[in-house]
Amino acid sequence: MKTELISTVFLSEKRKNTLLMLMDGPATIDEIKKSINGTTSAIMAQIKILLEQGLIEQENDEYRLTHVGHIILKKIKPLIEALNVVEGNKEFWASRDLGAVPDPLLDRIGDLGDVLIHEPDLNHLFEPPRELLVSLKQTKNVCTFYSYFCPTCPNNYAELAKKEVNYNLILTRPVYERLRDEYTEQYNAIIESPTSHLYVCEENIMKPGAISVTDNLLLLSFFNKKGFFDHKKVISFEDSAREWGQDFFLHYREIAERVI
Repeated sequence: MKTELISTVFLSEKRKNTLLMLMDGPATIDEIKKSINGTTSAIMAQIKILLEQGLIEQENDEYRLTHVGHIILKKIKPLIEALNVVEGNKEFWASRDLGAVPDPLLDRIGDLGDVLIHEPDLNHLFEPPRELLVSLKQTKNVCTFYSYFCPTCPNNYAELAKKEVNYNLILTRPVYERLRDEYTEQYNAIIESPTSHLYVCEENIMKPGAISVTDNLLLLSFFNKKGFFDHKKVISFEDSAREWGQDFFLHYREIAERVI
């Protein structure tokens, strides 16, 4: 029976997606068909299997999860979401050093949802992705962590400060010292802003390359397993990803020293 239920959920994309859809509430066959893009006959064949396995039930024209279906999907959904994140970009995740991510957040990796892997060409290696730059122009709140120096970032930091965006910035000590010593004008704009908050963390901690969370975007970068930064970044626009990113940022804020 254990094998049957596992096969029922995982060996058909239509069955899996139908079950995930029904976690949000009952649905008719037409609503299911519209959601998972299948023909009525193909979907009904999978509905029959789910009914036989006791994962769903029918009431009038609607299908809903049974109590057993709810129990199983509540446990399986995080696994499905994690697999969706990783399987879409296996080579990227396999090459990342994720040691900086706390275990509770690794358990929630599926919250990243539909991600874009940004890999700049040689002419744009040291520039933030366009998606981030567009978001920074519109957002009212930003949380950023950097453990490497980005040449274009001091001007971006200063612009956010001057616009009085609610801005929380964490830098590793070497990056902070370079900003303070070599970009005095931009540093002073941050220091003088009533809505900017600047933190410093020590270089010897386990850390990602970068974290940026805006009102509509999460950007992450990690060092690869050889300890190098290869400029590849993860971008997600999903609310659950932004919440994940906020928690990741707060993990570092708790161990950082506040400057202002």
